[in-house]
Amino acid sequence: MSGQPSLNTIESAREAVSSSKYTEALNLLDELEDSGFVDAELYLLRGISFAQVGKAEAATESLKKAAKANPSVVTFYNLAVHLSNIGESADALAVAQKCQKLAPESTGVKSLVAAIESSSDHVAFSTGGTAIVPTQLSRKRRYGFGRKHLFRLLAENQDSWVALGWTVVGLAIVAAIIVKVNFPLVAPAHGGASRSDLNAPFLGYKPQNSMGAFLEIAFFLGTILASMIWTSLDLIDRRGRALWMIPMMLGCFLFLPFLPQSLYMAIGRRDSSE
Repeated sequence: MSGQPSLNTIESAREAVSSSKYTEALNLLDELEDSGFVDAELYLLRGISFAQVGKAEAATESLKKAAKANPSVVTFYNLAVHLSNIGESADALAVAQKCQKLAPESTGVKSLVAAIESSSDHVAFSTGGTAIVPTQLSRKRRYGFGRKHLFRLLAENQDSWVALGWTVVGLAIVAAIIVKVNFPLVAPAHGGASRSDLNAPFLGYKPQNSMGAFLEIAFFLGTILASMIWTSLDLIDRRGRALWMIPMMLGCFLFLPFLPQSLYMAIGRRDSSE
């Protein structure tokens, strides 16, 4: 693909971005790149689209490529907006100041620098003279978990990440039921033992089968650990309130991790503006 077809496709991608059809724009831009057509605007549109769907790391990479290919007011401006949105204020200000050197009289650039310096949330992307308001994912998510991290793909794919969280909740509930049914809190038939009996392997539970007890309790403790890990990673990735770890740790201590995790997923993951 070259010449007019390429220009038509880049125009379609530009319109898709302006219409908030970011997945469609990314598909068009992938076709362009596969055909060998590569320029600064392709990287710019791709970077904005990645940011708007929550793929912060990919957005940073693309927007930096755009600025390198064409160090202009537009590319620096959008890179600065993205860096500001993901919490990289120092880098955002440095890029915005580069932008200001290229357009010292631009009101928009002056406003951007002032917004970054004041840590304002109201900074929007701009392409073709059109302001593009950042999505919640764009404003709340930062680098995910790093390029090579095990959880990066899940973190960037919100549907999969949330599905994993509810799966952990479900497994924790199942594990709790299994332990409760098989190891009731009762004294053994011969008497003499209680919840404080040190010979009881798990908080006074009296198993009928040692190996079965070990496997079921290990499964239960594994779901507790998984609940803690999932919540911790999600809080870090979304820059959420660390106070949510207090009920989470309390729930894990009481062997009921699914209660605070369910509450966090239902309420804690929402932005106040949503």
